[in-house]
Amino acid sequence: MTDGSAAIGATLRAGLSDVASAVRDCWAALAAAAVVSVAADFLPPGLKIIGALLPIVIAQGALFRRAFGRDMGLKGLRWGRDEWRLLAAQLMILALLCLIGAILMVIVGGVALGVARTAAPNFDPGTIDGWKGAFASAGPAGFVLSLVPLASLAILIWLSLRLSLSAPATVEQSGVRVLSAFPLTKGRVPTLFVVGLAIAVPLFALSALLALAPGQGLAAAAILAAGSYFYAMPAWAGALAHFYRASAVTQEA
Repeated sequence: MTDGSAAIGATLRAGLSDVASAVRDCWAALAAAAVVSVAADFLPPGLKIIGALLPIVIAQGALFRRAFGRDMGLKGLRWGRDEWRLLAAQLMILALLCLIGAILMVIVGGVALGVARTAAPNFDPGTIDGWKGAFASAGPAGFVLSLVPLASLAILIWLSLRLSLSAPATVEQSGVRVLSAFPLTKGRVPTLFVVGLAIAVPLFALSALLALAPGQGLAAAAILAAGSYFYAMPAWAGALAHFYRASAVTQEA
């Protein structure tokens, strides 16, 4: 494989062209993941994180075992060592994102407070009106400040994409791989971002259409889960498996 194998077009085609086959081979696991994701909404707050991670792990386990020629179980449905490793990797990534997110929140809060104090030294930080008045008095600095949260979100998205090959590496190498998969995405975040965005566009459109039909809570959640696990997840997993192979070969070379 050459660097062209990891280009946007090749990676996107690899993901989208494999959706039908992946669904046919892993439909039981994908159905289970969709059901678990819907059921997670009814879990107590303390269990919602696990409820959100489990369907991802179930789907990833089936799809990446298939991608790398591993034992798939009954149409992808099984829980074995790969799933435990994927769960551990997901928890590590979540912990890292939470840590970075907390640091960014402190930075954003400190910058916001500094700008507000400079623009209106006597403003009341305990009220929304106080913050609004301070930022209104800040002039251009207030506009610049509004970009800081967007920059923080961009950092978290960048980090998520840098770690996106953790799942295929964990399954292919039969070990928990998080930071060790980090070098595989060096300089290639824009490619992954464009591919992920292209795959997600139909899901965004579906979500917007469902939002126009109020009063369909459970039905809308089920439809969105089906779109997520029978289209977006197989497409993204196929793209990542292709990208992982190309990146691994390039790194070895």
